[in-house]
Amino acid sequence: MSKKLTFQISHRYQSMRTGTVKVNGRQLATPAIVQTGSALTTLTPAELKACGVQAIKQDALDYWRSVADYGDLHALLGWPGVLVTAAGSEQAYRWAKPRGRKQDGVSFHDPDNGQLRFYTPQDALAEQKRLGADISQGFARDAGYFAPVDDLNAAAEQNARWLAGQPALAGNLAPIVGGGLLRVRRASLNAIPAAVAGYSIMGVASNVPVKEQSRLVTEVVGMLDETKLRYLPTAGDLHQLAAMLLAGVDLLDSDLAGREAAMGNALVGAERLHLDRERLASDQRLLADHCKCPACRTGVSRATVHHLLVTEQPVGERYLLMHNLFTINQLVARIRDMIAEGQVPAELRKFAAPCDQ
Repeated sequence: MSKKLTFQISHRYQSMRTGTVKVNGRQLATPAIVQTGSALTTLTPAELKACGVQAIKQDALDYWRSVADYGDLHALLGWPGVLVTAAGSEQAYRWAKPRGRKQDGVSFHDPDNGQLRFYTPQDALAEQKRLGADISQGFARDAGYFAPVDDLNAAAEQNARWLAGQPALAGNLAPIVGGGLLRVRRASLNAIPAAVAGYSIMGVASNVPVKEQSRLVTEVVGMLDETKLRYLPTAGDLHQLAAMLLAGVDLLDSDLAGREAAMGNALVGAERLHLDRERLASDQRLLADHCKCPACRTGVSRATVHHLLVTEQPVGERYLLMHNLFTINQLVARIRDMIAEGQVPAELRKFAAPCDQ
């Protein structure tokens, strides 16, 4: 399937912008969350859409390791929206021993069967194309945010060689590596061909403090071609999510809704409501006042979810997951409106930049 991805910017405000991605007859409004994690295996595609999910993510390495021919994942998963795929290089490097880091790819033992596998940048792009990805990402040598300087330099140099040999990367997202070193990030960016659709800002793990994430992402965003997509393939809590969107990221991974639901938490505004607490056993209020999520619209109360959680019935977590997904996507929609209006309230900026997180 041929792919033509377009990104039309509608509004700009400081480093932020709103826009529309159109690809393969599908579209999404940006900034947007790319949904990962448990939501994809717990809720149906219709439920995901009802919660405001526009895009989901799958890891190409997971499918490449299988002998099955899955074909287009839109059909396999029943997902009508935008499908984002990861190259899977970060996971491959985690499984590899130091000598498995080769000049032309990465060698690792498959944890499922012990088989020695060799995964290359060409494999990653070919697999993403075979899976019908709408937004694909280039393979990158993994170097964590706090990696030694020599490792960060080596990763940037290796990626530059791979980019030079991957004309198929045109129309996809190219990786920018370099940890917290702006000099290395700039060198990584300079190696990216002009034909790419956008950038993946790699190696910014959710355990990096919010202030440091904001500093780096703000600096990197300032170096990028402003007509292209900006994707950060990781996010942590709600503070980090908001901070990265305000820094100018267009697409951002999140499994926050699922992680909070698994802990029995409902996101209510900027706070967590712990539904397993005994004091909520007789609370007949909705999960959040005036909430229009699928759970609240049907009248599900805090007491109901509390009962389901303490009796270990899975539907309780499902209700929380739907509520949390809706809440997060509503927050992102409000941020889109704020950008369009050219103003971001001081309270939101303060929430996105807590002092020492």
